[in-house]
Amino acid sequence: MRILMVGAGALGQVFGLWLTKAGASVTYEARQKTTNSDIKTLYRLRRFARPVPEELRARPYPADGVWDAVWLCVPSPALHEPWVRDLRERVGAATVVTIGQDPRDLPALAGIWPAEQIVQLVPSVLAHRTPAGIAYWSPPGTAHTVHGTDDRARPVVTALRAAGVRVRRARRPGTAELGAARMIPYLAALEAADWSLPALRADLTTPATATREAVTVTAALLHRPPPRLNVPAPAANLILRALPALAPFDLPRYLRTHFTKVGTQTRKMLDTWITEGTSRNLPVTALTALRESLPHH
Repeated sequence: MRILMVGAGALGQVFGLWLTKAGASVTYEARQKTTNSDIKTLYRLRRFARPVPEELRARPYPADGVWDAVWLCVPSPALHEPWVRDLRERVGAATVVTIGQDPRDLPALAGIWPAEQIVQLVPSVLAHRTPAGIAYWSPPGTAHTVHGTDDRARPVVTALRAAGVRVRRARRPGTAELGAARMIPYLAALEAADWSLPALRADLTTPATATREAVTVTAALLHRPPPRLNVPAPAANLILRALPALAPFDLPRYLRTHFTKVGTQTRKMLDTWITEGTSRNLPVTALTALRESLPHH
């Protein structure tokens, strides 16, 4: 299988590593600039043991550009830029794998490729850059979620499982978007609290309410009733207390570094929920308060 990986950031390198483990040939293109085919070392983190070094060997950029799949490992705002339409001319009928979770991402891509050609993947891995290379950690008990037609999604699932990665199929659309609706308001509130988890835990009322609003808006966009399962503020408090102790790295520092870098994505998601909710006469008061609490980015 020949894979074109668009985006050579932390997630792009982790997925490239796993795909090469499964026997795929992976070539990187970082925002229209090809990367060299040097060997990169990634580090799989473990809670009570030393990191495991793993080698990623990417292929040089080929002249023919015949691909079985193209993976779009870029932030959501990038999926709406002109280069994506240019990419369509170069990848043809290749399966398009996206990690985008904004409610507007899939419709935008479906305006470029046939919807049945697109596979949506929800990552369940935390990856960040260190002086030694990319380090990554898959929280125990979690699995990546893949949604798409059988003929397109099955090879993605098979390849990741061949690399020893936990994957599950989502049969209904919206898993990624609903997951983002549950997570992004808390991350926005954490940024507004200057990335202090204790300060965030001190008052979870606004992010908890904003999460319910975002889930309701997302469900409306998906033309389905909002799911009944929501994380109440006390449960969120317990989760936020436990996560830093479970992670084999400085979680607050990771959150600050990563989500500051993709701050535009956070703001655009909030803007989407506010705009779409307002147009449907759905409550967005807490989402609006969160958006206004964020510094300009």
